Amino acid sequence: MHKKNRLLALVEQKLVPLGIQVFTGSPALIEVLGQTGFDFVMIDTEHSTTNARALEDLIRTAELAGLIPYVRIPDLHSEVDARRAVEAGAEGLFLPLVQSVEDIKRVADFVFIPPKGRRGICPATRAARYNISQFNQYIEWNNAEIALVPMIENAGGVEHVEEICAHPDVKMLVFAPGDLSVQLGEGLQGMRSPKVQAAYRKVLDAAARHNVTMIGGPVDNPTPEACRKAFEDGVRIFTLGLDMLGFRRFCEQTVAALDAGVAGTGFKRAPSPQSGFRD
Repeated sequence: MHKKNRLLALVEQKLVPLGIQVFTGSPALIEVLGQTGFDFVMIDTEHSTTNARALEDLIRTAELAGLIPYVRIPDLHSEVDARRAVEAGAEGLFLPLVQSVEDIKRVADFVFIPPKGRRGICPATRAARYNISQFNQYIEWNNAEIALVPMIENAGGVEHVEEICAHPDVKMLVFAPGDLSVQLGEGLQGMRSPKVQAAYRKVLDAAARHNVTMIGGPVDNPTPEACRKAFEDGVRIFTLGLDMLGFRRFCEQTVAALDAGVAGTGFKRAPSPQSGFRD
């Protein structure tokens, strides 16, 4: 019996996994995440500069840190990027800007091995443990447990969410209010937009009908109250924060602390030429 997808196994045990989006490509930060209570990472290759060689080392670091590695692929049409992510050891792929179930079918073809998909075989990969004698077991695991995680972040994805959730390889789903808000012409309102709220409810309902686990939570400001609200909505896997933005927040809080500490002493803080948005 092969090992189940670890993230879904946690949900089946009624545990609430916590993940974070990794943009920095920093092995040290990934180690810290593993030491501070996170369960998985979503390593970004859509908006970050992480390349295939760096990706494999980041996945290796994540596993050594006790984290379950997932990868957001750069787009839905690059067979090479999808294949390299799973061969490097990703246990699942976040799929950006999904418009319809056809996007899921295309990526499934990229990552699953015949007879399920059309991915070419190669036992000399990290995911297969560089082992040809057990490659049949690897194929069985890959085709049964690699997770495809659509990200609903545009109008097409909302419109076709029922068919997306009905696809047999979709066991988890992400609702992305920030991107959706911009795509719907609502600017950066996010969940403050009635249009986004209506889309959120439609996605939640479809996921519940098809037993698809919702991934989400208050990414920007994860307060206990906001986390409880997301849980009550039906979120069972949380992704809270982005490593780069988290570090920026720490820096802003540190500067603010010193500003407040020297206020009224007769001294002033040295001005920073980079504190605002670039002209």
